[in-house]
Amino acid sequence: MTINPPTRPRRSLAARVALVSTVSLGLLAGPIAMASPASAATANSTRDNCSVTAFRPHADRDNGWKRDGKSVRVNFAFKIHCDKGTRVWFNQKMFQEKGRWDVKRIGHVEDSVWVRGTKFIVNDEKVSAHRGDNVVKVFHTVRIQFKDNNGSKWSSWSSDFDKSPVARIRVDNGRW
Repeated sequence: MTINPPTRPRRSLAARVALVSTVSLGLLAGPIAMASPASAATANSTRDNCSVTAFRPHADRDNGWKRDGKSVRVNFAFKIHCDKGTRVWFNQKMFQEKGRWDVKRIGHVEDSVWVRGTKFIVNDEKVSAHRGDNVVKVFHTVRIQFKDNNGSKWSSWSSDFDKSPVARIRVDNGRW
């Protein structure tokens, strides 16, 4: 008695060509993938690198507005750090949460600054309580754009973005 092993159906020509091309592409891309991190590190060493950090907003202790128990001055601060001196454009938006799903923009600042190292920027906004609330929730977002200075010529634009943590600010009869 003879036992024949089960026969597998033969793959089609298209399936065999696809398998060979996939394997050969993988073998070709392997050395390139291994070499790319080293070349990327050396290419970025001459480029500018900037980042932004948005800080938690806080109430201004030396409030310049009338202390009527309904409004308070809030400092929205952030820092920009650049490895090399470069001009940075920033776009800052300040928000107040009015309810669980309702957010209102209360301020907006766009400007440019020259940054070499670290630069701290503080913008103030008047925040008002509504409907007898004693606490308001505020936060802000900051987006920066800068041009990479690759050697002696300007190259492509780069950007960074950060959102601050939500801060709870007391607004009751001007007391802090």
